[in-house]
Amino acid sequence: MNGPLTNFLRFALTGLLNTGFGYASYAVLVLTGMPLWLAVGAATVLAIVFNFYSYGGLVFGKTQKRYMPAFLGFYAALGLANYLALRALTHAGVGPLLSQAILVPLLAITGYLGMRLLVFREKGSV
Repeated sequence: MNGPLTNFLRFALTGLLNTGFGYASYAVLVLTGMPLWLAVGAATVLAIVFNFYSYGGLVFGKTQKRYMPAFLGFYAALGLANYLALRALTHAGVGPLLSQAILVPLLAITGYLGMRLLVFREKGSV
């Protein structure tokens, strides 16, 4: 079975894998004595590359480098949207942890649809 629900579930599970990888990368770098600013930067770069190949390969079956620019642009836009929505919710009086918890499902759905429709698509199709 390979329908939209199955693909979204695969996307969600891959997101958990990506989160674990990102945190583990950060932890290893910190535990080796790397300064925090460098550990965050290096772990972020490692996580972005890992996320590209994990989402591209495990969810969409596409890991060619030609998809990387769209992936990076979409990832940046999704991060900015997350930040702006988080600020709006916190300015409305919702606590920062609850605000992010509210946004996670919306960001997951947006992330999946954006990657499916904008990033890992064949040229000329939408």
